[in-house]
Amino acid sequence: MRRRSLLLATLAAPAIARTAGGLPGGTATVVCGFAAGGIGDALSRLVAEAARDRRGAPVIVENRPGNGGAIATERVSRAAPDGLTIVLGSPSALLVLPHQGNVGYDPVAGLTPLGQLIAQPLPVYVRADSPLADWRGAIAFARANPGRFTWGTAGSRSFAEIVVEKAFEQERVETTSVPFRGGAEAVQALLGGHVMAVASTDYGPLLRQDAVRLLAETGPNPVPGHPGVPTFRALGYPLSPPAGYGFLGPARMAPEAAAWWEALLGDIGGSPVLPAFAERYVGVAAPEDAAGYARIIREGHAGFGRALRPG
Repeated sequence: MRRRSLLLATLAAPAIARTAGGLPGGTATVVCGFAAGGIGDALSRLVAEAARDRRGAPVIVENRPGNGGAIATERVSRAAPDGLTIVLGSPSALLVLPHQGNVGYDPVAGLTPLGQLIAQPLPVYVRADSPLADWRGAIAFARANPGRFTWGTAGSRSFAEIVVEKAFEQERVETTSVPFRGGAEAVQALLGGHVMAVASTDYGPLLRQDAVRLLAETGPNPVPGHPGVPTFRALGYPLSPPAGYGFLGPARMAPEAAAWWEALLGDIGGSPVLPAFAERYVGVAAPEDAAGYARIIREGHAGFGRALRPG
């Protein structure tokens, strides 16, 4: 932890003068919609530590897991717009769940995008000792054993659940989805033998330990270093969106506060810290400024709306 603080201090120090005064005094909070232990929690803590080093004042991470990040997002949508409360942007909470029912916020107009940092592969994976050698093998098993192929996700009606469900619908196979309160819980269920597969972004450390095997990547681009793992786009499935992680504040956030966070995220995105973090989780550093992140949210939300529209 101390070594990471020193790294973050190197990117925080040069910008102190131009960002001073952007936030009011008091404790700032980065709200994470997932349980401790996964990439979302780790990214939230990376940003909180950088913010704390720059402010010289407390910045904490508040884990509010549940409903694919929507609980955390609603909490921040109702927060004071002074810049002291921001949230990790979950693809599920921003792009998918608002089409499923009333989540208590408008993902396009009801939040202030501050910037994106990571584009994370979201593969379907099994334990390394699984008899399922590849994606086609999993489809064959599911077709021969209706309902017996069990797979976990980080939340009910989440980004991953919708995307993978649509793939299985196209394959005309019956499976059993098991939603958890976060990716870390889904991983523990996989390792404990309670589900056969997981679709989540939390696979990186396990892959490095040879504890899991990738079957398919739900996004449009191959997993770095694993070009042989098929993508849902290459397989011709109806949904194959990228999964990006950024940060947002409440609507009508004070301009100086929004500028403070955007500058901090921009400095993280341009530092060696971010590629090292992305590599650890087998992801891709994909920094976007506030305008770019707003466009990603707007276009992604519209795309899922078209895909989920009846008929």
